[in-house]
Amino acid sequence: MRIPFARTSAETTLFLAFHPCPCGDGSFPGRGLPWSASVLDVGRENTVRYDWACPGCGHPREYHFRTPGEPEPFPRTGDIFRWGDGCTPSQLLDPGQWMLVADRYAAEDLAKAAAALDEVLLFVTRRMLGRYAVPRSAFRTEAGRARYRTGRSAFEKQRLESARDGYRRERFGV
Repeated sequence: MRIPFARTSAETTLFLAFHPCPCGDGSFPGRGLPWSASVLDVGRENTVRYDWACPGCGHPREYHFRTPGEPEPFPRTGDIFRWGDGCTPSQLLDPGQWMLVADRYAAEDLAKAAAALDEVLLFVTRRMLGRYAVPRSAFRTEAGRARYRTGRSAFEKQRLESARDGYRRERFGV
């Protein structure tokens, strides 16, 4: 199996949140849990390993990710928040999972909700009759497919852009 590419540490954190331990414990690195991270390979892309023991059952957990050779820059004041690189669709989360992230943050952090919709938009392709939407084949996970089934029209380009722009207007007054 090819090691998935994690564009940013924020995206890695979301991926881990979507993958709790089989015992049901959702603890993962970055939430006060003892863990280790090791860089296994350095180059144009790095390979990083995260490992920790599940606090719920003690089961060892380990994930490997490819990451950019150059670390992501820290956002400057006034920068628009991004989960990814803004150019390439995520290999870690599918568009339905990104929509779940947008749904979650819509009530507490509009910048993150808008950024999640930017991530969904990276999956949009042209469909029949000139319409642009996320194709059904892009939904790789059960959580993503379930979100798609709750409202397919929400994955049309025009609706995604409208919702994203609404979040940004409300958040930034633009």
